[in-house]
Amino acid sequence: MHSSIEITWMIHATEDGEKVVKKMGEFLPLSGDDIKSFNLEGHFGNPILLYKARLTGAKANKFVDTLFSSLSDIEKKMLERELSKHLDEYGALYIRIDKQLLCEGKISLSEKDAIRIKLKPRSGLKLHEKFSYYRGLLR
Repeated sequence: MHSSIEITWMIHATEDGEKVVKKMGEFLPLSGDDIKSFNLEGHFGNPILLYKARLTGAKANKFVDTLFSSLSDIEKKMLERELSKHLDEYGALYIRIDKQLLCEGKISLSEKDAIRIKLKPRSGLKLHEKFSYYRGLLR
């Protein structure tokens, strides 16, 4: 159903980037081969690592299934209620999961210090079809 999934997150100098990569692989179907890292410099010259991953095809579908089945019922209901706030004009769904909680073994929605996930649905679908698909994932 998805043409691709883009996952991005930042690791600051005080954090263990490898731990986050390892936990991503433990709890979500993502391997080190899927992930690229980029060195950036923060506002005060501090080093920041930007991690990016892009999944397509069966890997993307498995990732979506695992992600949505890991969310709590309360989070799914909240996301369904606010679905339009998480969509762009092309019907891509943006959600954020808590990076620190992931390191503790829990997948939960968050806005702070988050892993950003963009789900891009197959092109050619009408917006109402994309809404229906996302609602189905949240049930």
